[in-house]
Amino acid sequence: MEINLFSQCIKELIVENDRVDVPYLGTFSAEMMPATYSDRQTTIDPPYRKMSFHKQPVSLEEGRLLLNKVCELAGVSMEQAGVELGWCLSRLSSELEGRKICKLPGLGVMRANARNEYYFVPDDKLDIWPDGIGFEPVSMKLSEKVEAAGSDSGADASERFGVSHAQRGSLSETPESSTGQPTTAPESEPMPEVKPEVKSEVKPEVKPKLVEFERVMEPDPEPVFTLRTIRLILIVLLVLVVLFIVASYLFTDAMSPILDRLLYTREELELLRR
Repeated sequence: MEINLFSQCIKELIVENDRVDVPYLGTFSAEMMPATYSDRQTTIDPPYRKMSFHKQPVSLEEGRLLLNKVCELAGVSMEQAGVELGWCLSRLSSELEGRKICKLPGLGVMRANARNEYYFVPDDKLDIWPDGIGFEPVSMKLSEKVEAAGSDSGADASERFGVSHAQRGSLSETPESSTGQPTTAPESEPMPEVKPEVKSEVKPEVKPKLVEFERVMEPDPEPVFTLRTIRLILIVLLVLVVLFIVASYLFTDAMSPILDRLLYTREELELLRR
């Protein structure tokens, strides 16, 4: 049994079921995820079904659903399906233990970490929710532009409508009656003039960019070791070296006569010489 057939069986089963148990390996599960915003809050992603894997002990009886699917697609008996599925799973486990990765065509990638724990990374184009066909991400920027365009067109239509009524009121004529005498038309209240709204664009305040200037004008931090400290350390080291040389010279055989003079009198020295 090839890995392609195994992936096809899992995909067809997970579309119709919430979980698919794989004997001696673990369980593939699917759960509904709600609509979410994108990382930049500019797009609304539609709901979808998320597929994951959990490594856990699964018996052969619990994996009977997968065995039946293998029998259906491969056209073999139940015993032969169990043998082929076991061979495929052993190959998958060896690849995960050795290479730490195994590709499942049409599904995604199985991975293993240092503790030999398995997890599943679905493919970006994986679709296991047939009811969600046609759902597409909605761009927030596009909807804002459509609302703005609709409000602007409505305002323009109202302005044109108000002006036409005002013109009709101003161009009203006095009709003549059947006797030939002009009849006075009833005085109608003049329509209020609708003045088009002038949208003033509010320009954002331009703040002076002082951040870079302040960063440049900041004094450099003082060095940890100043020149004076370095000089002091060098002087102390030089004094220690001189003291070491003097001490080593005093305790040599060449300085023994001087020490003898300091420690003994002349008479004692003569006695020692004899």
